[in-house]
Amino acid sequence: MGTYNERGRAAATRAVTGEVVSSKPVSLAKVARVFTLFAASEASGLPAEAGALVLSAAEAAAELHVFRRNAGAGESSEMRRKKRKRSDTGV
Repeated sequence: MGTYNERGRAAATRAVTGEVVSSKPVSLAKVARVFTLFAASEASGLPAEAGALVLSAAEAAAELHVFRRNAGAGESSEMRRKKRKRSDTGV
């Protein structure tokens, strides 16, 4: 599965460079929002295929966020509090 230009020839790939700005965890909702905004941004300079892949990743993150939120809906508030307390202490 390669990338091809309008003439059907293999397109040259471009290197992606950058640096890690932050390594702290973020919510899935924020990931989905950032990916969506990035794909829609003219400044990103993404080819259409790459933009579609980024939007697909955004949709997947949003779906996972909703799934996890709904999966936890059956838990009692006390159980959620205990989980949160455990994750805060690193246990």
